[in-house]
Amino acid sequence: MKITGGYLKGRTLFYNKKPELRPTRGIVKKAIFDMLAPYISHSRILELFAGTGAIGFEALSRGAESVVFVDNNVRSIKLLEKNCKFLDVKERVRIVKTDAQHALTKFQKKHMKFDMIFADPPYHLSFEKIQGMISTAVSVLVDGGFFVLESAKIKKLFEDLQVSGFVKIKEKVYGSTRVQIYQKRTADCCISRKF
Repeated sequence: MKITGGYLKGRTLFYNKKPELRPTRGIVKKAIFDMLAPYISHSRILELFAGTGAIGFEALSRGAESVVFVDNNVRSIKLLEKNCKFLDVKERVRIVKTDAQHALTKFQKKHMKFDMIFADPPYHLSFEKIQGMISTAVSVLVDGGFFVLESAKIKKLFEDLQVSGFVKIKEKVYGSTRVQIYQKRTADCCISRKF
C-alpha cells in the first residue's frame, strides 16, 4: 500500500486486511494516475467507497488541491483519519461518513463541484445502484471532469452502462478488475480534454 508518485512517493499507508476492505492494487492505481497525470494538479477530488484512501492520497501527493473521502464503514473512517494524520495532509482533506449515493445527493444540493470522482464500489453492488450513482455524479462534476469507475468484470454492467452526460473515453482490464474512465460532456456537447 505505497504511494507511487509525487512528493509522498514511497510512503506506506495503514490498511486493514479485512475482507470487506479491498484496496486498489498498486498496478491499477499507477495505471489510473499515469492516464490522468495531466489533469491532477490543482484538481478537486472526490473518492467514493474510499476505504484506505489510497486513490485520494495518491492524488494529493501528485498535486491535487483537495480530496473529499466518502465511506460508511467505521473501520475505513478510522483508517482514513490515521492515514491523513500520518501523511500530514489534514488541511486538504475532508472525511464524510455516509453512503455514496447520500453523499452525492448532499453535494448536489450544496452545488459542490469536483474535477474528478473515483469510485471503487463493492463488487456485489447491483448494476442499478451503480448506474444511479453515476447518474447523480454527473451533477457534481465540472464540465470536462472525469469519473473513474473500478469494478469487477461483470459483462452486463459494461454492455449496458449508459449515462446521459458522460462519454466513456478509456476502458482497461487488469486481472479481475476493470477500470473505466468517463468524461462529462462540456456545455457545448463536445469533449474538451482527451488522452
